[in-house]
Amino acid sequence: MRSVSPFLPSDPLQESRRLPLPVLLNQVVSQEAHRHELKLAYVRAIVLLISLGLDVAVFLFPQPLIGQAQVPPTVMIISLCASLFALGLIRMLQRAPTPVSLGLGQCAIPVFDSLLLWAFITNIWRVLGASQPLIISNIAAFCCLLAVSGGMRLTRRASLLTTALALANFLYAARLFGLNLAIALFAAFTILGTGFVGMGMATIVRRHVKNEAGRVVMERFLPRPVVEAAFEAPLDLLQQPQRCEVTVVVTDLRDFTQFAEDQDPQAVMDFLNRYQGWLAGLVEQHGGWVDKFMGDGMLAVFGAPEPLDDHAERALAAAIAMDQAIHQISPLAMGIGLHSGPVVAGCLGTGGHLEFTVIGDTVNVAARIEAMTKQHPHALLLSQATAQRLPGKPLKSLGEHPIRGRLETVELFTLSRPGRAV
Repeated sequence: MRSVSPFLPSDPLQESRRLPLPVLLNQVVSQEAHRHELKLAYVRAIVLLISLGLDVAVFLFPQPLIGQAQVPPTVMIISLCASLFALGLIRMLQRAPTPVSLGLGQCAIPVFDSLLLWAFITNIWRVLGASQPLIISNIAAFCCLLAVSGGMRLTRRASLLTTALALANFLYAARLFGLNLAIALFAAFTILGTGFVGMGMATIVRRHVKNEAGRVVMERFLPRPVVEAAFEAPLDLLQQPQRCEVTVVVTDLRDFTQFAEDQDPQAVMDFLNRYQGWLAGLVEQHGGWVDKFMGDGMLAVFGAPEPLDDHAERALAAAIAMDQAIHQISPLAMGIGLHSGPVVAGCLGTGGHLEFTVIGDTVNVAARIEAMTKQHPHALLLSQATAQRLPGKPLKSLGEHPIRGRLETVELFTLSRPGRAV
C-alpha cells in the first residue's frame, strides 16, 4: 500500500488554521502585540523627528529662539542618534513578529524610552533649567506618555515597568530642577494614575484580543459570515434561518473501512486529520465551507450563508481540484457528488447544543449522487440542476438514473474528458 504523503494548500491563511489551537491563539496575541508596538514606534519616531528639527533650529538660532548666546551640540547629537534608532526600530518591527521582537517590546524598548527621556531631561536642564524652570511641565507630560504606553503591550508587567520608569524619570527631573516637594508629589501621583489607566487599557486590549482569538477558534467550526453574525448580532443568528440557492458537494473515500482495519487507530486518526484538512482547505480556497465531516466523508456548501452567483462554478472547480490531487494525499480513490438547489441555512438544536447547518432535499440528492459514483467509472458526478448552471463547461450527459428514495429520475453529468476509474 502506498504511503500517505501530506498535501497542504499553499494559502498561508489555510495553513495557519491547521495549527494546534493553543499555538494559533498565542499567535493571535503575539501579532496583536506586535501591531501595537509598531504603532508606538511610529509615534515615537514622529515625536523624535519633530524634536530633532526643533533642536537643530535652536542650535542654529539660539538667541532669537531661547534668548541664549549658544547651545551645546550635544542636544542635537543625542536627538539625531535617537531619531535614527527609532527609524531602525520601525524597520525591524515592520517584519513578521519574532520571539526577539516580542521580547524587546516587553522590556528592552520601554527601557530605551526611559533612557531617552533621561537624556532629554538632562539636556533640557543644562540648557534651560535656570532660565525656564516651567519646562518641568513638559517633562511631566512625557513621563505620563511613557507610563501609559505600557497599556499597549497587552501585559500588566509592561504597564508596571513603564509606570516605574516614568516615576523614576520624573523624580530625577524634580531633583534637578529643585521642584517643590508638594508639587512634585502631586505630579508623581498624576503619573502613577496615568500608569493605572495604562493597566486598564492593557486589560481592555487583552479582552479585544481574546475576542479575536475566539473568532479564530469559531472559524474552525463555522463559516466566517456566521462567526461575524455570532459576534455582532447573535440573536439574529439564532432566530433567522435563511433560504439560499446553493451547490452541495459530498465526498467519500472508497474502501475506507477495509483500509482502517489494517491500520493503527492513531495512524487512521492522523490520516483523517490530514485528509480532512486538505479537503477543507480546497473548499475554503474556492469560497465554500465545510458543513460537516462524516468519518471519511465530507459535506461542503457553496452559496450559503453568503449568496454566491457562481456557486456551481466554484463547487465544480473545488471538486476538480480534489479529483486531480487525491492521489497525493490518499492511497484510496474518492467519489464526489454535486447537486444544486434550495436549502435553509441556520442553527439546528436547542440551548444545550447548537449546530449551524443546511437542511433540504438538495443535500439528500447530493449524497445519493455521490453514492452512485461506486457504480460508475467516473469519480465525479453532478446533477442536471448543477450542469444547467455551468454553461460552456466541458460536461457530458450519462443519461437518466433513478435516485434511491425518490420517484423521479435525475440526469447525471460528468466531465467530458475520460474520468479516472474508481
